[in-house]
Amino acid sequence: MGHDGDKNLVVVELFTSQGCNLCPPADAILADFSTQENILALSYSVDYWNYLGWVDTLAKPECTLRQKKYNTSLGKNGVYTPQMIIQGAHDIIGSQGSQANKMVDLVRINATELQRQDLEITFDLMGDMIDLKIGTHETETPATIWVIGYDYIKTVNIQKGELGGQVREYHNVVQSIKRVGSWTGEEVRLTLSRNDIGDGEYDAYALLLQAQETGPIIAAAKLKR
Repeated sequence: MGHDGDKNLVVVELFTSQGCNLCPPADAILADFSTQENILALSYSVDYWNYLGWVDTLAKPECTLRQKKYNTSLGKNGVYTPQMIIQGAHDIIGSQGSQANKMVDLVRINATELQRQDLEITFDLMGDMIDLKIGTHETETPATIWVIGYDYIKTVNIQKGELGGQVREYHNVVQSIKRVGSWTGEEVRLTLSRNDIGDGEYDAYALLLQAQETGPIIAAAKLKR
């Protein structure tokens, strides 16, 4: 539910691939983050390693697009896996667990002026509808409202490629990414059908309020189905 407990959520996004032999340690770190209440951990499977002999069964072009947009907003040269992005503002190699934990702690301690502790957010499920409200707050930065559908665990038997012969588990796997509106400091109220977010019956949904489009994350909430 989108309530006070979500106000200090730190968002950790991992870009990963079943065709990447450097990714399993990063997937394990994300799995650990996914068990922590005050972290919103999301795993995005990208499609640009599909030519290496194994087509990633979870990959979505919109995951790759999100990573490309991040690399533009973060001033990076190109996409890679495993890349971990924390609070939309810091990126590290996703397999560096101690660095990832330090960065999460740092973000939590130094919650910027953007991460409004008193910004009111409602993110609730009513039957097949999602009720979303973002309150009023002074801001100089227009923000995008993203709603993301994800599933808790996907088990994949990888038959070819760099991880051929392995059975891997992926956690908080992003299935759908939808831009549902924008916020400029005025109150926004939206009622969305779950069908608006994607085709599936996802295990959970995430709300990201993000400066510009893929800038620093101002606020986040998670919602279990």
